[in-house]
Amino acid sequence: MKQIVDFVDTIYLPVLNKNASIRWYEEKLGFAWNGHCFDLGNGPVIFLVQVKYPEDVKISYLTDAWEGKDYEMQLVTFRSKNIEETHKMLKNRNVKVKEIKMYDNNRKNFRFYDLNGNKFDVWSGWL
Repeated sequence: MKQIVDFVDTIYLPVLNKNASIRWYEEKLGFAWNGHCFDLGNGPVIFLVQVKYPEDVKISYLTDAWEGKDYEMQLVTFRSKNIEETHKMLKNRNVKVKEIKMYDNNRKNFRFYDLNGNKFDVWSGWL
């Protein structure tokens, strides 16, 4: 069967306060807000959507199929050419980050959280 779509174009992130979240992503991740979204140049653009209820800020789910029982799986993974430097910069910017882990001796990952509690992953690409 022929593929009927080309690529993932847009990610909509739920946030509690859009303006505070724009500032956070600019200050902590260095993203540039273009008035509508964050366009990272590669991959999908990121829109921020202010939710009506705090419990709607959730882009993760529980699974037993990843890193053990009830693992909180994130929906978004970023790639970094220098994962150690990215990790260090986020820590220095007071972002809640987990430690870097090596997986199967061929990739490194770490997780971090935005000001809304959204969980994200960063990976090194294949080593």
